[in-house]
Amino acid sequence: MFGWIWYGLDPKYPIRIFPLLYCRSYYKMEQHRKVRKPLKRQRIGTKASSLWYPLDNPSMELSLNKTLPSGQSFLWKRYWKEIDNQEYWLGVVDDTIVQLYQVGTLGPIYFQPVQSLSATSIEHLKKRLSELFNLHISYSSLLEEFCKVDPRFETVIKYTQGARVLSLDPVECLCGYLCSANNNIQRISKMMQHIAQHGDYIGQVEQHKFYRFPTLHRLQQVTEEDWRSHRFGYRAKYLVQCIDRLIQLGGMEWLLQLKQLDREQVISQLMQLPGIGHKVASCIALVSLGKHDEIPVDTHIWQVVLRSYLPQLQGKTLTERIHREIGEWFRGKFGAYAGWAHNTLFVGELETSRMGPRNKKEAS
Repeated sequence: MFGWIWYGLDPKYPIRIFPLLYCRSYYKMEQHRKVRKPLKRQRIGTKASSLWYPLDNPSMELSLNKTLPSGQSFLWKRYWKEIDNQEYWLGVVDDTIVQLYQVGTLGPIYFQPVQSLSATSIEHLKKRLSELFNLHISYSSLLEEFCKVDPRFETVIKYTQGARVLSLDPVECLCGYLCSANNNIQRISKMMQHIAQHGDYIGQVEQHKFYRFPTLHRLQQVTEEDWRSHRFGYRAKYLVQCIDRLIQLGGMEWLLQLKQLDREQVISQLMQLPGIGHKVASCIALVSLGKHDEIPVDTHIWQVVLRSYLPQLQGKTLTERIHREIGEWFRGKFGAYAGWAHNTLFVGELETSRMGPRNKKEAS
């Protein structure tokens, strides 16, 4: 009546014959265990590809869904696994493909390198992920301070809790924001994927191929015609010219030494590069050079400023002088981490723009 099935040859199951009904129950139980397995704290072994490791992110401090697709980094891939009905993120850290999983919206995060790594390499990867998400900064404490000086944040953070500022590789960050002019996140991501393909191939997960982000010298070999053939448009010229100028100045070493300069000097130095105006320089300074008080002003933040903070600027054009004026206002109000307040407002605009008029009005 139930049917019969023979389990043999598979070391995971004992050699036995029993009703199909019980086989199905046993199979579901095993699948349940496989789904729950990543949530356990695994002892670090020599082979990491089948194990998940805790990032030990503070509770309520980081949301992958609010941070990774917010227009800072453009190479992380979100995908859904039908087998365990869970969402995952895939990206490259240095030369390692890493998979991220978060319990709930703001819960613990677990990471899994796709390649097999030693225990020492696992610890290094964990350190690099912590640096990527700036986990040494207490975002919750910052939000408390922001709410004290601006009650509007008490409403905004309902939609932006866990939206952190990243700390990206400066070359990747510069390329991403060079592609961002008059563009949207989806198209920038496609352009960045093409740029990444000029680096060393690492591997493929699901339908996604991953590469180590190319060096400046590798990118210098790509012609303007090649960029244009992949729909980079006028950005192709600036990309070629900017890479050439960067190499002349000293390449990655020159970019990294900018971290030692004060904020105004960093902006001034970056703006000497072809294709980089004040907004792009501000983005690079905030997201990859540790200038946490820098304020990039794009159309989203411009609208927030006009609507909620500096209505006297209505009717004016967003010039470099106005950009600096807005930055000074933010720093005067929110302090040394004004860039994090800016990012919270920016993500809030992105989130509320996806909602209907009623909810958008409530959030503004």
